[in-house]
Formats: sequence, structure tokens, C-alpha cells
Amino acid sequence: MDTIYHDQIIRAALGDLFKEADLRAIFQANIGQDRLASILWHPEYHFDGNDFLTPQCYIEAERQQAVDAILKKRDRQAALDAFGRLLHARQDFYAHSNWIPLWAEQQGGVEKCRDEAIELCLDPTAVPTLRAGTAEVLDILLYLLYRIPLVGPWIKHLYLPPGSHEAMNIDDPSRGPLFPFVMAAAIKHTRLEFEQLREALEAAGGAEAVALLRGEHSASSRAA
Repeated sequence: MDTIYHDQIIRAALGDLFKEADLRAIFQANIGQDRLASILWHPEYHFDGNDFLTPQCYIEAERQQAVDAILKKRDRQAALDAFGRLLHARQDFYAHSNWIPLWAEQQGGVEKCRDEAIELCLDPTAVPTLRAGTAEVLDILLYLLYRIPLVGPWIKHLYLPPGSHEAMNIDDPSRGPLFPFVMAAAIKHTRLEFEQLREALEAAGGAEAVALLRGEHSASSRAA
């Protein structure tokens, strides 16, 4: 998903929960996942490669890292960084898999769909028909070739494997009418990811842990 849309998703989902500086920190960690090395060698950061278990485990590990950063180190920056990283994967899921096309088909076609009715995929490993773009050596080579100025678009026009990331992604509005539903799902699930992190922190460290994540002082801290 293009950088600008990750930013829009974060602000739409979390703008009422974090200060501006924290939103920027989450965003910077989020888009850091789009470094070339991460794109080429870590498909789990983007739900690429038709492997849904590894990215799901990665998200859970990053969530735990955020919890540990708060509870064990009282390190807000590390927690916000881990949160931003897991959000990138979760947001990319809706742009890189066929979840949105499958949902639209179940509704009877995109013309019958409403943004607010979008359903979330809570367990990607439990959907037999779920697919994502491949992430093989050929896909890596094509990714690089397609981005050669002038020549790349011509190569892409001549050769675009149907199951590849380049063929399947819904990363921006140019990819068709399903993009608004990608955004709606990503916003809704970003908010859900915050709630899951909040619940984990609250269960292990109480309201003070949640307040630390958000850069606030808990009632107990103020009283002290």
C-alpha cells in the first residue's frame, strides 16, 4: 500500500487516541517496513507470498514486544515502533490479499457494497479461499524490473503473472473500485489492533500501562 494511505489510515483510526508526535512515530515505524530490503526479503511484513500464518505470528510477536516495552522497560518509543510495524502488516493484508474481492463477491458485487459494512478478517489462516500475491525469486526480479524508468511499465504491460503481487495488489485508487473498501477495512482493523494492545496492557499492567503507551498520566500517578 502506498505511503500516503498508511498515513491516512493511522490518522483516521488513531487520531483521537494519540498526540501528533506519537502519530508521526507510529507512521515512521509503519513505513519503515517498506524499505527495499524488507520488501524483498520479508514477505511476512506485507502479507505476501500466500503464507498467512507467518505474518499473523509476526503481528502477535510485535504486539507482545510493545507490551514488554511498556511493562519491562517503560519505553514508549519502542512500544510505538512495534505498534507501527504490526499495523503495516495488518493494513497491507487488505491490499495484498483477495479478502476484499471475496467479500465484495459475497455481497453481490461492488455496486451493492457499503464502506461501513466491511467485514474484517480476524483469522487469515482459517479462510481456505484466501490468496495473496506470490513472493518468489521471479516476483522479486519483476518488482525491480517494473520500476525501471520508462522500460518498467512496458515490461509490466507485456508480462504480468496473474497470481503475482503486482497483479493482485489493491495499493492505491488506480487499482480499481475496491480500493475504498481496502481503506475502510484497514482503518477498522487498525482501531481493533489498538484495542487488542490496550487490553493486553491493561490485563498485565493496569490503567497505568495504557496511560504510559498513550503518553498520559494515570489517575494513580496524578494522585501520587
